[in-house]
Amino acid sequence: MAKKQFPQNHQQSVSPKRILAMLASLVVFFLLLTSVIGLGEKYFALRARSKELAAQQVQLAAKQKELEQTNAYLDTPEGTEQVLRERYNYIKPGEQMIVITPDPSATPPPQPTGVAHWWDELLQGLGLKKD
Repeated sequence: MAKKQFPQNHQQSVSPKRILAMLASLVVFFLLLTSVIGLGEKYFALRARSKELAAQQVQLAAKQKELEQTNAYLDTPEGTEQVLRERYNYIKPGEQMIVITPDPSATPPPQPTGVAHWWDELLQGLGLKKD
């Protein structure tokens, strides 16, 4: 007679301690999984931010170079004169200033209103009429 390794009729009951241990291990696994996912998200966010900052650093280096060139030009007499003329309306002795004002009698043509305005906008939108 051969012994059966797995008896068919015998049912083992699962103890409450085993169920509690299984539940606790599932909770710990879930917490670990959410922690790993959160760390992954933070890692990829930091990599993206690092790339953005590297690009910004390149832009700032170019801007710094441009500002250094501007400062070098402003240190010259020509650059100083240009700034004085633009900001403070500086004139050299013997120079005269000419002020140009718009003609007050010239008024712009009246803008069309109502249907004429709508029609002009439609023709401009279609590219058939230019301003």
